Amino acid sequence: MKKYLLLLVGVACFSTENFAQVTARLSNGSSLGGNISYTSDAYYGDKGTYFADVNGDGKADAIVVNNGGIVARLSDGNKFGGHVVMSDHGYYGDRGTYFADVNGDGKADAIVVNNDKVVARLSDGSKFGDHVILSDHAYYGDKGTYFADVNGDGKADAIVVNNDKVVARLSDGSKLGGHVILSDHGYYGDKGTYFADVNGDGKADGIVVNNDKVVARLSDGSKLGGHVILSDHAYYADRTMAFADVNGDGKADGIVVNNDKVVARLSDGSKLGGHVILSNHAYYGTKGTMFADVNGDGKADGIVVNESAN
Repeated sequence: MKKYLLLLVGVACFSTENFAQVTARLSNGSSLGGNISYTSDAYYGDKGTYFADVNGDGKADAIVVNNGGIVARLSDGNKFGGHVVMSDHGYYGDRGTYFADVNGDGKADAIVVNNDKVVARLSDGSKFGDHVILSDHAYYGDKGTYFADVNGDGKADAIVVNNDKVVARLSDGSKLGGHVILSDHGYYGDKGTYFADVNGDGKADGIVVNNDKVVARLSDGSKLGGHVILSDHAYYADRTMAFADVNGDGKADGIVVNNDKVVARLSDGSKLGGHVILSNHAYYGTKGTMFADVNGDGKADGIVVNESAN
């Protein structure tokens, strides 16, 4: 299952150099390699910066959402290429903007959640097409709104986390279906709530990070099951936390970006293992720190987005 990560903003970047661009450090499964400049200049959006595979080649591309349009720079595995105008006018949501594959063709589509409806524009690899109404009425959560594949059919579903329950509407490729109660009671974390496939069955599981532990409820396609303790003690980040597959085994690992280092705990499907130092020094960006597979080897890489030093 592809994982699409939203902008996560840092405060400063302390890597081995003062970069004023988008930089990646590629994962080899146990550590992040040296800094690679994926752009030679600053690249970020007024309304958000994202990394997702818009052309279906298995590599996460850089997407910026601006007031006047959406532009992507496609990854060739070693760098982000020239600008591709995906939308020549503004396209972003009142409640949120997301990039995920809602029709199952392997390309990340643009999804906006508005006060009154949910709309997508499907990617053909070089642009976002006409508007597709996924929901003709409001659909967003008190505690969060997510797009991830909870039933394993390759299409990203809409998940809302409310104070009293977790609900999904499954995508059939052109619209969101009826409500599916994933949890009939509140399920969200003190430190964060995430949806990612921790056991490698192709279905996104619900993960909550609390002050004292990390817990998952595994999806069976129609509901979230009983609690699985991924970590029986506190595990969260100073800067940013993510769940992404850094070792390429199909299971989302827990990654924390701290002031002094980047650490992962690898999932074995039922728990997070011991600490693996991905970087023994600070690595985060002024405009964002993300994890996505930019070179297509199945392992999530560390990406930092910095602003121009000029």
